[in-house]
Amino acid sequence: MLALRFKMNEKDSVETICQEMFGELAQNFPVSCASDEFYYFPQIKHPEPDWSVWDRFSPGTVSEFAHRLSLWEGRFDRLLLSEKDPETLAEISLYKKAARTLREQLSDVRTWQRQPTFYLTLVCIGLAEALEDEDPGAKHERAGTVAEYLDEVSHNMTDVPLLFLDMGQEMVSDTRNYLVLLSQELTELKPAFDALDRFNERLLAVSTREDFLLPRELLELIFRFHLACDMGIDEVEYTLDEEIRETEATLEREAGSLSYGIGLDHKVRWKWPDVLESIPIPALGKNGIVGFYREEVARLAAHCLKEGWISEEFVASCPVRVAPTPPSLSAIRAASSYSIPPKHPPTGGVFYVINTNVSDAAYRENYREYRMLCAHETYPGHHLLDASRWSMENPFLRTVEQPLFYEGWACFSEKIMKLTGYYTDPADSLLLAKRRLWHAVRGKVDIGLQTGTMDVLAAAEYLTKSGISAKRAGDAARRYPLNPGYQQCYTIGERRFRNLYEKYGGNDLQRFVKTILSGGEIALADLEKKLKGKTADGGT
Repeated sequence: MLALRFKMNEKDSVETICQEMFGELAQNFPVSCASDEFYYFPQIKHPEPDWSVWDRFSPGTVSEFAHRLSLWEGRFDRLLLSEKDPETLAEISLYKKAARTLREQLSDVRTWQRQPTFYLTLVCIGLAEALEDEDPGAKHERAGTVAEYLDEVSHNMTDVPLLFLDMGQEMVSDTRNYLVLLSQELTELKPAFDALDRFNERLLAVSTREDFLLPRELLELIFRFHLACDMGIDEVEYTLDEEIRETEATLEREAGSLSYGIGLDHKVRWKWPDVLESIPIPALGKNGIVGFYREEVARLAAHCLKEGWISEEFVASCPVRVAPTPPSLSAIRAASSYSIPPKHPPTGGVFYVINTNVSDAAYRENYREYRMLCAHETYPGHHLLDASRWSMENPFLRTVEQPLFYEGWACFSEKIMKLTGYYTDPADSLLLAKRRLWHAVRGKVDIGLQTGTMDVLAAAEYLTKSGISAKRAGDAARRYPLNPGYQQCYTIGERRFRNLYEKYGGNDLQRFVKTILSGGEIALADLEKKLKGKTADGGT
């Protein structure tokens, strides 16, 4: 029946296939699609959501959808054979890639069977989404179905890696704390506490395995195709090693010149970590960390206005709100982050700041690079890219996010601020190089964990040797295996955008930035063709 239902016909078009595919995904996986937490799901919110429906994860449903995705891929393939327009070809290729990536994530990576934290994450973000909806009944309807959902999905888990099992049990406690906070308003959550206990009991009985390693060929596929890297693991690791060598040399050079300017003994050859420690930590001011970041975001927006990348109307209609990381995300996010709801036209996003009430020096030391962090997360990084994507007229290009594009642009955004004169302090070059080094080191650790050349303890030690605090290193080393390969996107993506800038951006940075922001997160090879065409025709 399915084969007949999806049979190609003369009226098949990009629009009909996308409407069908994205519509059915939003209906059957409403929480995953409405969130930006899972890169392999398109970002769609059903126009008339049923708040009692949670994502339909079960062996039967997943198998059925994998088959449907395969059929949608075939239909996109046939369109590719007849299409001539380069921009339309890039779009179709993107949609086909989205279908294939999701199919292989569901069928082969199988996070929905291997990671207990996956379902607890869905519960937290599903409730948070309902709380923010304009419909006053949404939160009550969704809260009333949490218990049933936890009971259903607890039976999906099998062959769970021991690390993922431990993290799941830890997250049960965090989720309970979140539900306690909500239950004062949402009495419908009362059965969810017993359901959480049953979920935890199920974890104790589930079949387990010692390691979390994926087959090498599947891991290669994730790096090369799912994350849009177009490189195998060995080539990625070689590039990361090259980045580490380059940034370490930059750090030592910048440290040598900077030590003269901040009063260090010029007769001593200071190492960059020592010079970094000597840079004063900025004072937060009376409005605390949230106010501190909010003021910087405003300055960044003003700079982007001056550069002609955005309009005053854009800033006013799609602002960045700075807020502490809420309880719904504290168990999920280990660092400050950005989020925007899937909405056209966009009405704003949120820069979530972690540890706003923590005075630990391990966290305060990161205030030195607050300008780079804000640029990465807001203007001209994630916020500007996401808000530009959600402003597009094309409803289907809005929905697809690619990690290499997403993180690469945000990392390159830090460099753009240097190129345009926003960073003028003598210490800024050192801080920028340090961030590049840490991104590359995190990529190395990710590969080490995923290939089995590092265990969690060795990974944490490697991170610590690079200057990351022991607590942060330990937390990160345990989290990275949940999302294989993602950490390499920062370095590989930034280097790709840097290369594109060197080829096409030097003579007209404004046109370069606007071209990138205006076309969705297409393959970088297709973006290069677009930039090359713009350069050749003078931007017409």
